[in-house]
Amino acid sequence: MTAASSLASGTSSVQDLSRRQINLIFIGLMLAVLLAALDQTIVATALPTIVGELHGLEHLSWVITAYMYGVRTLVAVG
Repeated sequence: MTAASSLASGTSSVQDLSRRQINLIFIGLMLAVLLAALDQTIVATALPTIVGELHGLEHLSWVITAYMYGVRTLVAVG
């Protein structure tokens, strides 16, 4: 049976997710959002101290750029 004929007949090859699987997916997504928010809170709190250690606001863009490259690399690897 081809995909076109199965779609025409109304049958689907995709298995329905159980309630437990949906809950696990939802919990995983909530945990990811929580960790991202926590990460942003920590960086926002530490940023004035980091810029102060670098002796000037002109280095702020470098700090943010380095952080974004680091996060992008970790997301791509993970």
